[in-house]
Amino acid sequence: MKIAFYNIQNIFHRHIDLVDRYRDENRSRWIAEFETLLTQPERTPKQYDRMRMLSRLLEFDNQGQMPYFTVKNTMGQLRIRKGLDGEMSKASHLTDWEGWAKVDSLPIHEIAVRNKAKVINAIDPDILVLSEIEDRHSLLEFNRHFISSEGKTTFKELVFLGTNDPWGRGIGVLAKTGFNLISIKTHVNELDEANKPLFDVDLQEYVFRTDSGLNLVALCTHFLGSGNEMEPFRKRQKLQAGHIARLVAQRQKSSEANMVLMGTLNAPSYSSCIAPLTQDAELSDITKHPRFWCTLDKGQDADYFRMGAFKKGVNIPQRDYLMLSKNLFAAIENCGLVRKGVCYKKRPKWDVFGSVENEVYAASEHPLLWSQIRL
Repeated sequence: MKIAFYNIQNIFHRHIDLVDRYRDENRSRWIAEFETLLTQPERTPKQYDRMRMLSRLLEFDNQGQMPYFTVKNTMGQLRIRKGLDGEMSKASHLTDWEGWAKVDSLPIHEIAVRNKAKVINAIDPDILVLSEIEDRHSLLEFNRHFISSEGKTTFKELVFLGTNDPWGRGIGVLAKTGFNLISIKTHVNELDEANKPLFDVDLQEYVFRTDSGLNLVALCTHFLGSGNEMEPFRKRQKLQAGHIARLVAQRQKSSEANMVLMGTLNAPSYSSCIAPLTQDAELSDITKHPRFWCTLDKGQDADYFRMGAFKKGVNIPQRDYLMLSKNLFAAIENCGLVRKGVCYKKRPKWDVFGSVENEVYAASEHPLLWSQIRL
């Protein structure tokens, strides 16, 4: 059995606020790179292409990303026009309807969507859990037209559940023939002491049964990023981690020993905030397994181990986790991560798909984690 977790960062469209946050985090680096290219006496065609891409990322010309549409009723049909230029009549039953609506998301480039499918098909898992999905329809279309178009078997089971996420992102679960999803549970309505949702996103439980009769319990969660308020975030992170650890202990006492916990925890493994999961719970991180594999960083970074990274030679910050119960950890045949869809910045550098030419074409900022387990 091969199981995988992937924070795919949406499939076809992403909330504007999240796009703006990404731009803010990288703006100074892009400006420095653009100025360096601008001051060169001669530039190659590839460098000119990079300058065009940087000008788009820095929004020198943002006409193609106007967040508003004009809506007009013409001969019984609604027509839309970008922008808000010109006067508009007030909408009423006496006039032709005309108004405007704000669009809260931006499309993801088709090359990036195809790269997302490439990352998944590089592993071809039997069970796949995808974080940050916009809706069920997108998940269906992605499975039908992108994952299957790479010549892989489509997933039989496909479920999407919404969460508490403020940007409307949910979690998708996919499984192939032979791995039947027999139950699913959400903790989206659980409350903390202040009578507010305990989970910023959710904790979802899935029970799979193989054709041989083996049950597998999989849990998926997501702790939101900290933003600028670190201390409140850490407190909530520790609260959620402690709750999950107690639930894991309860499940294991009830003989549900085949357990997997996965998700984006947005903290390094040494953080005390997630210690209830990484140290106290009877779960083991696949990065600690001797057969954990990933293509190493290029150059001297291959021999370097940055604090908070996945492992020596894989110097990207660990935010995503795939943890197994002791019996499943002992049955691992192979495991690892795929980061060929992640666009590197300056250093470290690693092998990526040839189609990942820039940030716009990147599949995600997160790697895919996977484990092959002997049943």
